Amino acid sequence: MLMSKVNKGGRPFTEPSSLRSVRLPVRLWNLVYKASKDFRSVNEYFLSLVENDLIKRKMLKRSERKKLSSNNKNNSTKG
Repeated sequence: MLMSKVNKGGRPFTEPSSLRSVRLPVRLWNLVYKASKDFRSVNEYFLSLVENDLIKRKMLKRSERKKLSSNNKNNSTKG
């Protein structure tokens, strides 16, 4: 991997992101955690939920969707 494609933390550069936090009741957080088991991470699960909603509202094109990791069992970019 070229060093120009790696950020200071050594992780591959993707697109700029904004750090936010979400406060959920423990009851809901546990359900989100269980529902996200088919995804690489809870963040990837939240990203898919938001992208799906924005596509449904015609605010985001399917072609603009972030490519999900290959570890994703439920690849929602197909279909």
